[in-house]
Amino acid sequence: MELHQRALLEKRSFFLLPTKLKLYLKDAEGEYENYIAYESLKSETQICCRKNPQLLFLTLLSGSLTISLIIHSLVTNQSFKPIIIPAIVTVILAILYNFKQQGYLILETFDRKKVIFLKDQPNRQALESFLAQLWLKRKQYLRDKYFYINPNQNLQQQTERLRWLLEQNVITKVEYQFAQEDWIIDRSYQSK
Repeated sequence: MELHQRALLEKRSFFLLPTKLKLYLKDAEGEYENYIAYESLKSETQICCRKNPQLLFLTLLSGSLTISLIIHSLVTNQSFKPIIIPAIVTVILAILYNFKQQGYLILETFDRKKVIFLKDQPNRQALESFLAQLWLKRKQYLRDKYFYINPNQNLQQQTERLRWLLEQNVITKVEYQFAQEDWIIDRSYQSK
């Protein structure tokens, strides 16, 4: 599954691969590609909002143009007619900047990296669907890779691994208890 998001000067793409999440970012600074293993994703999300920096830049640029045209008109004793359009554009951009916020959904990793999604891009349903698939794919991958009993490993290592799976909501409390009981039964057969 894929998710493609666009903002003013950037494009973000996310791809669900069998063992990891692929990230692709293209913006004014260049292109960036990264892979995040499902093991390193934390199972919680954060939501944050911030004002749009590109819109702020355009507002300041338009305001600067308007001010310079006013100064030019005053110095040269010319008409103020050329100032009307830049002044209107500045006011509109300032109003948009005050009301327009960009929402982000942030997934953190255990190594303190962040995976940042644009909250409502391309729309809320597409993002929610992608995240639901991400959590399902992550859960299935972690179950397949880590949810097993190995009679050659000690109890503490396996208990820690099972506890981690439980904390990550990959297994249920009942599965955790059954796995521990199976491991203890397997050890008791080996000792005889």
